[in-house]
This record gives sequence, structure tokens and C-alpha cells, in this order.
Amino acid sequence: MKKFVSFFAAVLMCCSIGGITLSAAIIPDGSIASPCYLYTNSLTSTLSISNGKASCRTTIYGISGTTTKIVVTQYLEKKNGKSWDEVTSWTDTFNSWWCNDTNSYTITESGTYRLRSEATVYSGSKSEDVDITSTEQIV
Repeated sequence: MKKFVSFFAAVLMCCSIGGITLSAAIIPDGSIASPCYLYTNSLTSTLSISNGKASCRTTIYGISGTTTKIVVTQYLEKKNGKSWDEVTSWTDTFNSWWCNDTNSYTITESGTYRLRSEATVYSGSKSEDVDITSTEQIV
């Protein structure tokens, strides 16, 4: 019963409707509770760098018949000490329940890079904000 109450509390912290706050929670047994979304089914962010070219891909699946539009902003970032500096960004709009957003950039400096993606997922006039960050790539 104690584990159930802890899990339920984590789920309540994970999903709050109103301002729609989304985050992952670590359960006392060490497992991770996934974010709770209203209009988003899954999202991935992938950065691959080859021969000086960064390929940035964000894939978001909403809910067919519910999700109506997705606005994605991709931020290519370079590590600067403990912080991240924006190298470039792109914003794209998809009038669909899913999107596969791809952009590329020529890397001119060595370092550690990542792709951070933020999106607003719509269901008519209602929306939720989601975000995901790729694994780091070293050039």
C-alpha cells in the first residue's frame, strides 16, 4: 500500500492540469514515471554529426483525431563550461497530428553539442508544451 501511495503521489506531481506542468518523477523503488501528456503520444530528438554536418531531427506523434497542430522549435546548442550556448535555431509548424522536423547545420568548431527541442502541441484552441533533449555529441 505504501508503494501505491508513493506512486500515486508521484503521478499527481507529474501531471497537473491547468498550467499543464510536465516532468518525469523518480519513484522510491528507482523506476521513472513518464510525463503525462494530453495531446502528445511520443517525442524523440536526435542529433547526429558527420563530416562537420549536424543533422537535427525531432519526431512528435500526437493523437490521431485529437491533435491538430504542432509547432516545433529546435535549438542546436554547444556546451560552454556547465552551461549551453545556442548556436542556431529553427521553428516549423505542422498542421497535422504528427511531425518529423529535420534541419541541418555546418559545424565549424569542435566541442560538445546537443539538440534541444521545444514544441507546442494543439488540440483545437487548447495546447500543451513539451520538450526533449538529444544525447550529447562530441566533435
